[in-house]
Amino acid sequence: MFVLGGSASNGLDIPISELLGATRAQLVTTSFPDGEIKVRVPEEVGGDIVVVQSTYQPQERHLFELLLISDHLRHRGYEVTAVVPYLGYARQDKSFIPGEAVSIHTVLNMMRCAGIKKLVTVNPHKEDSLRHFQGEVAIVNAVAALANKVKDMVRDPFVLAPDAGGLELARKAAELLGCEYANIDKKRDSEGKVSIVGTHGSGFGGKDVVIFDDIISTGGTIELAARFAYGMGARSVCAAGVHLVMAGGAKERLKNANITTLFGTNTVPCSDAQIVDISPEIAACLR
Repeated sequence: MFVLGGSASNGLDIPISELLGATRAQLVTTSFPDGEIKVRVPEEVGGDIVVVQSTYQPQERHLFELLLISDHLRHRGYEVTAVVPYLGYARQDKSFIPGEAVSIHTVLNMMRCAGIKKLVTVNPHKEDSLRHFQGEVAIVNAVAALANKVKDMVRDPFVLAPDAGGLELARKAAELLGCEYANIDKKRDSEGKVSIVGTHGSGFGGKDVVIFDDIISTGGTIELAARFAYGMGARSVCAAGVHLVMAGGAKERLKNANITTLFGTNTVPCSDAQIVDISPEIAACLR
């Protein structure tokens, strides 16, 4: 087996290849003066090929690099397993207003057309959206690894889901932590402003609240939930996200909301956080 690391592997190709006892090769990526990219796959690459390439920002560049690699290997007669730890465009899984393109459908179709036979990803925004991939799909769940890290550092946890959509993730985390959980009930006014109207679940006064979510992007949802938790008597509030995208001033928002600790995985590069390595879970899936 060959493990081929793309420029957005975030270093995961190294431990994955070591855990699998596989040969590792590094993709060579260069750019033309006008910004177009070209890739070169080492000639020795062959056999069962696993390409590790996340699609975090800049999403288009990293996605197109993955497509170039896969299509090149397809023309050389190889089948590709793509490990895409963070799957970009997964949140646009439907037309939220009439006329919107469903981006994740397009992304999955391009991957399949480029020769990717199997897709391995970590906690996609909605698992059901991956049914549009016309190949084999494997989903790695990072919640247990995150919960174990939280358990080592949080004294009296209470898991809080920032909305009803995150309830299943919160339930699983709470089960692993041996604590209670709840989800926030939000409403949105005619101008799109979001406010919290309450929670479904037990109270968390005096507890160390852990807000669990799959993606922390701008941090707005986490900030709102943290302020609410403190207002309801939480002793401390930390946040745990599988994918720490951290865009548009997210770090400052979490700091202002008095988030004591930020937990995440290495699907996306992020500093100033307690990072959990999920390469063992990915390697186990590939086995």
